Amino acid sequence: MEKVSNFIKENYLALLIGLCFYGIFVYYTTQGNRLCDCESTEKYKPTNSGRSTVNRFYHK
Repeated sequence: MEKVSNFIKENYLALLIGLCFYGIFVYYTTQGNRLCDCESTEKYKPTNSGRSTVNRFYHK
């Protein structure tokens, strides 16, 4: 437990900045906004073959 508290004390600034960015991300996600207004170039078609598909995106 002492190692954890020392880690937090030594890196509080980096942890604070990371939590701020995470909070902004969660806010935008829950409000329905996206940080990037990207459009998908492919139609989503779920497959049962076990292969994973990757959707390509482009910036408007």
